[in-house]
Amino acid sequence: TMKGTQAISVTLLMSFLVLATRGKDVRYRRQEEDSTQILTYQGVNKTIQMEDGDVYDCIDVYKQPAFNHPLLKDHKIQRAGLRYIGDLFGARALINVWEPKVNKGSQDYSSLWIDIENGGGQHTDRMGAGLRVSPTLSGDAFSRFHVAWYDGYSKKSCVDFRCPGYVQVHHNVGPGTRIQPSSVYGGLQKVVDIQIFKEPTSGHWWVSVNKMPIGYWPGGLFEFIRYKGDFAFWGGQVEGPTAASNSLQMGSGHFASEGFGKVAFIEGIDIADHKGRFVTPDKSRVEHGSSDHSRYTAGGFEVSKYIGMRIFYGGPGSMRA
Repeated sequence: TMKGTQAISVTLLMSFLVLATRGKDVRYRRQEEDSTQILTYQGVNKTIQMEDGDVYDCIDVYKQPAFNHPLLKDHKIQRAGLRYIGDLFGARALINVWEPKVNKGSQDYSSLWIDIENGGGQHTDRMGAGLRVSPTLSGDAFSRFHVAWYDGYSKKSCVDFRCPGYVQVHHNVGPGTRIQPSSVYGGLQKVVDIQIFKEPTSGHWWVSVNKMPIGYWPGGLFEFIRYKGDFAFWGGQVEGPTAASNSLQMGSGHFASEGFGKVAFIEGIDIADHKGRFVTPDKSRVEHGSSDHSRYTAGGFEVSKYIGMRIFYGGPGSMRA
């Protein structure tokens, strides 16, 4: 992977197109008051059908639920993978595409994920993006792109458009998009490039898929991660009401020791530094492992000139691959 690459040019352009098209500036401020909102989608101006058959209603970018968030008017988790501790202004990687098995009708989900956090204890802001198999969320067992975040100030979490916060700008790729085809065990491996990056001028945290900026979280949405992150995670996550007692697959459903072609990996792991450059993380600030070695493992950690930083991870949980 290319190191030291400037990451701001594309996001700056997209920010300008989205925020200045109507000749308006959008500003945000935090409010202490809280309110419960019922989300309604009004002003649908176009309905499109994707290649995979999914149907989306298109609305004006400024009429998205994100702009109804009061902060913008001014379960058990199992992890395996790699984490970085230190200041950062973005995170990216190539995520190996798999569709881990999740029981039909289950409220649990399995993710191939990137997280950025800041704060401490209960007061931790978190934002993430990646692939997730979630029957409850999507109504099927396909691997789809999703975004999620947690507001440590109000102690609320959200996924995609289920509450105001995330702003979508791309017309064809966004939360809920199916990522296909999946990798084949012992065969062809597929990857998707996921990036989360703080654009310095606007302060927004942008999300890119295969280097296309698709949406952002306004910086004013957060209290503790507004300016930078101090922790990042790349790897697999399983979560839900039965994730601990009847755990589902992570990654390919196989342990890390099986290696390339059989196990999920994340490579080209980078962080964005204070100058807006994506660089390989300092190995002294990197840790890797699993929260439950009997069900999931992480291994094969390496850093090379050609693939950058890479980690293998995954496992069967209580299920068979």
